[in-house]
Amino acid sequence: MNIIWKIVAMLLITTTLLTAYSFSDYEIEFKGIVLKKTPIKEFILGIPEYPYGKALNLRDTLVGKEVQQPADTASQRILLIGDSMLEGLMLRLKDYVAANGHDLKTVIWYSSSTLWYGSTDTLKYFIDEYKPTYIMLVLGANELFVSDIIRKRNKNVKHIIRQIDTLNYIWIGPPNWKDDTGINEMILKNVGPLHYFASKNLNYKRTSDGAHPTKASSAMWMDSIAVWVENKSYKPIRLKKPDEKARNSANVTILQPLR
Repeated sequence: MNIIWKIVAMLLITTTLLTAYSFSDYEIEFKGIVLKKTPIKEFILGIPEYPYGKALNLRDTLVGKEVQQPADTASQRILLIGDSMLEGLMLRLKDYVAANGHDLKTVIWYSSSTLWYGSTDTLKYFIDEYKPTYIMLVLGANELFVSDIIRKRNKNVKHIIRQIDTLNYIWIGPPNWKDDTGINEMILKNVGPLHYFASKNLNYKRTSDGAHPTKASSAMWMDSIAVWVENKSYKPIRLKKPDEKARNSANVTILQPLR
């Protein structure tokens, strides 16, 4: 009888621990293997794949089927937002903005990732604040080496896209310094080739940290993005190469890393 009670007690303890783990925001990983969570949280709370309660917009069903739209030649209110990789890009982008009659707002969230932007409404906040007509999202560099990234981050990427809704946008991928574990492929599958600039395909000179492109290299990176926007993006905007440096600022808002 004592043996039976011991077995029952062990099962109850195991069940309790697994349940607590399934409700936690953490993952247990051992030698590259992640302990899978049970679906008990979704069963009890009735949580769908991603708990934001907003239906997929039309664009979510059109990835891979979109065709390029006629260019929008009007002046744009551009929101450049993402991680620290955009620091160099914004210096060159403000030249393009001045030369092409656009307006620029910049938001740098240091150390940010799809996890941060995809589990908060930060992007939506700045969309409401600045009311952009065009978004340039620079995100992914801090997740190049996340294991099993599709399972861990796919829902976050979808939430980011929902916040953008029907606004014209491009997602500028990370400037890889090593092969990634799937971040580029995951984002591309979610946004489609007309919205994704694969920065990993370029060559860069790096700063002393070995990751961030130098100022000059970032300028060439932005030049490549501009050519792609005008010729291959979903809805091109006017981004003719500037003849001179702009004196205006990039209107930067800085967000500190999460603690």
